[in-house]
Amino acid sequence: MPPWRKRFRSHLKALLDITRIDDIPRTVVLWAGPSRLDGEPIMVVASCVRVPSENWKTEDMIQVAIMSQNHAPMDAWRLGLDGSVCPTSCIHRSRPRGGRGSCYVNKSRLRNTWNAAHTYLTEHGKDGRIEPDHLPSGYFAFAHMRFGMEGDPSAIPLCVWRYLAARVARWTGYTADWSNLSGGWSDLFMASVSSAPGMRRAKSTGWRPFFSSFNPKDDAAAIAAGLRHCLAESHGIGCSRCGGCDGNQKGHKRAGYYLPTHGNVGTFLRKQSTP
Repeated sequence: MPPWRKRFRSHLKALLDITRIDDIPRTVVLWAGPSRLDGEPIMVVASCVRVPSENWKTEDMIQVAIMSQNHAPMDAWRLGLDGSVCPTSCIHRSRPRGGRGSCYVNKSRLRNTWNAAHTYLTEHGKDGRIEPDHLPSGYFAFAHMRFGMEGDPSAIPLCVWRYLAARVARWTGYTADWSNLSGGWSDLFMASVSSAPGMRRAKSTGWRPFFSSFNPKDDAAAIAAGLRHCLAESHGIGCSRCGGCDGNQKGHKRAGYYLPTHGNVGTFLRKQSTP
């Protein structure tokens, strides 16, 4: 268990005046309201609050998902109803919406999280907006948090992410809709890009890029532009320890990163595009 998780657990036990780890909720809804993308009801859901995450790439981080309130992630994906949480600027969006269907998130595994979020909403009030400050002050102190393990953070008001970023010890985050967002977003998020021109455009407009490359030519273009190979893959250093994908928080001149496209569909498409 990483040091931050130990401090976080002790902090929550004291903050909530509880004696057992099992009394800490597994899943917490941080915000609920209309999507910036299409106005449909969505929610921001934090999982792995009580128990560590087993994601090999991120290592142990609290996983924050942006989900539809009306459709579980896999259902939305299959039916092309993911537009409230995934912008049209994301080429990895569902195939029914014209995307490549190459999103690396295993959406079928999110059903339990989605169900738990609905239970949480029912207990805390399902109508209207739930602001992050419904939680005790300092709830996520010491936490390492992944903004957007499912869904694109751009669907949510920036003020929610600023609130969370100011209260956690470390975060990572990416948005595919960077070209349609104000400059304040680049303070917190990386520009998720999937082409060399997109990478160069993001850099020229003040964003630090994270380039999901589909072939060795794109890998070479990323290296030539000064991007670093994601440390999780190149050095076995997960996001929780690296902390490099936090936008311009520590300066816009820091190098961005690239990572060969992964996931079942992404890996297949990469093989198809490699000579």
